[in-house]
Amino acid sequence: MRLNRKKAARPYATVSTRVVAETRWVHRNQLEMGMYVNELDCPWTETRFMFQGFVIDTQELLQQVQDSCEYASVQTEKVARISSNSAKRLVGAIRNH
Repeated sequence: MRLNRKKAARPYATVSTRVVAETRWVHRNQLEMGMYVNELDCPWTETRFMFQGFVIDTQELLQQVQDSCEYASVQTEKVARISSNSAKRLVGAIRNH
């Protein structure tokens, strides 16, 4: 016996966006222009940097960071779209500062 069942209408997807921050340690040779440095593997007071956290925006600054430490913690951000009815809920792309 077959039952006549109507398929339930799938609700419309709602998509929201989130900024997802990621922090990772990189070797000084992997540092690049545009990266945001938020921590060093040495005390800030032992460096020539005035601020704790900055964007590497010049070759000179990049060289200074590389000369000051072995590893630096850099922060990147992703702009992520989150769909309410998707099996793959998080889709993102890197957002530059």
